[in-house]
This record gives sequence, structure tokens and C-alpha cells, in this order.
Amino acid sequence: MNSLPTLPTTPTIPLTPELRGAYKNLYDQYETAIESTIDVGVLEALNASQLDVGNILTKDAEYQLAANTALYDALLLQINSTNADLKALQKQILAIQDGISTFGDILGAINTVLTMVPGV
Repeated sequence: MNSLPTLPTTPTIPLTPELRGAYKNLYDQYETAIESTIDVGVLEALNASQLDVGNILTKDAEYQLAANTALYDALLLQINSTNADLKALQKQILAIQDGISTFGDILGAINTVLTMVPGV
């Protein structure tokens, strides 16, 4: 008699690609077996188990989508926050730049006056 494999106490969620692939393969194997049998008892057992495996695949996909949505939302929040900070910094720099330009004009005018006044 074959011994049953030891299952981890807590599976990795989301499923690892290897485990997801194994579930997908099992689901496909069920499909092949369901299509090739006419035994009602076997069909009931295979359909029920295939449904369970399909639910695992569906819920894993939903979990990954929700996780990706959360990451998307976090990234979008970070982008919007950073862009707002960049706009504020841009405004500050433009104000400084305008001030420097004004002071540059004043310095130019002072230099003009001083060059026109002899002995200064």
C-alpha cells in the first residue's frame, strides 16, 4: 500500500507556480477522465473533486488579483503623493528663480548706475 504524502501544515498562499501548475494538471487530468468514463459513481467523485480543485485555482487567482490591486493602489497613491510634492517643489523653485531674475535685473541696473557715476 502506498503511503500518503505529508502535507504542509499551512500551504503557501498565493500558490507557488509549481503547486498551481500541479493543481492545474490535476484539474486537466480530471477533465480527461470525466470525458472518458460512463461510470456514474466515478463521474460523481471526479466531478466533485474537480470542482474543489477548480475552486482552489479560482480563489488563488482572485487572491493574486486582489494582491495586485492592493499593490496597484499603493503604487498609485505613492505616485500621486510624489507628484503633488514635485509640483510644490517646482512652484518653490520657480518662485526662487523669479526672485533671482528680479535681483539680476536690479544688479544690472545698479551696475549701470555705478558705471555712469565717475569715481565710484
